[in-house]
Amino acid sequence: MKHVFIINPIAGFENSFTKLSENLRAYKDKYDITIYVTSSVKDATEYSREFIKNHPNDEIRFYSCGGDGTLGEVVNGIVNLPNASVTCYPCGSGNDFVKSVGGKERFLDLDKLFNAKNKQVDLIKINDSIYSLNVINIGFEAKTCQVANMLKGKSKHPYTRGIVSALFTSMLNHITVEVDGEVINPNGTLLLSTFANGGYEGGKYNCAPRFKIDDGLIEVCLVKPISVLKFLSLVKKYEKGEHLDDKKLSNIILYRQAKRIKLTSKKEFLLCVDGEIYSAKEFNLEIIPKALNFALPENT
Repeated sequence: MKHVFIINPIAGFENSFTKLSENLRAYKDKYDITIYVTSSVKDATEYSREFIKNHPNDEIRFYSCGGDGTLGEVVNGIVNLPNASVTCYPCGSGNDFVKSVGGKERFLDLDKLFNAKNKQVDLIKINDSIYSLNVINIGFEAKTCQVANMLKGKSKHPYTRGIVSALFTSMLNHITVEVDGEVINPNGTLLLSTFANGGYEGGKYNCAPRFKIDDGLIEVCLVKPISVLKFLSLVKKYEKGEHLDDKKLSNIILYRQAKRIKLTSKKEFLLCVDGEIYSAKEFNLEIIPKALNFALPENT
């Protein structure tokens, strides 16, 4: 097996390239290791695709060394390829997906990472061209992600600052959400909505507490437009994943599990895909069961 470490050198607040390169020296004689350092957005996607093209008969494991953005790029490069798998060496500021599969510490032991076993997991396909492993957002949270992305590397709390910005600009959003043929917000308004395969976003928010990464379903949570005061009372429950079970919130939260989703608006709106921002008037989402080999190290 070929082991390809794709490193985002600006992920997080430490020099991940220097630290990881030093740690990998001890494994050079035991494993077939390649190290690649990304230099631009989407570089990880292009590199992983090209590497597979040049090694069509080899089993290849890609190690995403960064945060959720780097992982998402690698996933989009290897989706639906049976000879390729991906795992994480988390060194980014968010690392939300690894929270859904055992936490950051599970992925920092290189011995266990090299010997991890593959698990087939679902992906969410967006408009036939983009794939999400973790969480997709619209409305308030998409605006939060957009601001947080601009502040990465400049602030230790970019997501929190993104929330503050969204409080002033994105409390009411005009987007119609159709879930398996049913329009769940007939008035076409919302505060936010998440479409999840994993369970976490924003570094700590358990947005989809009932998630399963291999059940062939998208977790849908829509929050209706509410006041700033009501929103602030919701945040802690949202962080802890208690929002779906709180009867006091049942009049403002809509929950579904779905296979297909259509999002439309008269104007372009933001869609946040695993931390990456896109903009259009319409997006179509579809769950693709067991589309990715994800290597999970032994959990102790």
